[in-house]
Amino acid sequence: MNALNAFDWSLLAAPFAAGLLVLATHVPLGREVLKRGIIFIDLAIAQVAGLGVMLAKMLEWSHSEATVDTATQLTAAAAACAGALLLTWSGKRWPEIQEALIGLLFVFAASAGIFAAGA
Repeated sequence: MNALNAFDWSLLAAPFAAGLLVLATHVPLGREVLKRGIIFIDLAIAQVAGLGVMLAKMLEWSHSEATVDTATQLTAAAAACAGALLLTWSGKRWPEIQEALIGLLFVFAASAGIFAAGA
């Protein structure tokens, strides 16, 4: 029997749909980021979200060591939203140094994460 005929192609429907959704949202977002010239904002927000995860673990809001639970996810999302709001505010207040402020936020979140890991 041919291996391709035995494969259940319906298994790929959900991942294919998710891929199309990601493609539909990330291409316009990527173009906007490149148009504005703010390249590393995604890294800074991801670092802030990671700091939120570490905060949830430090404060023992997470009830599972092996998996990421709802409290940890919400803390990471709240931290990412706070970082995005901070960068939105700073971009309106100091647009000429926005890229430097993004870099500062990234370094701060990374340093705080290292500090939190040692605590």
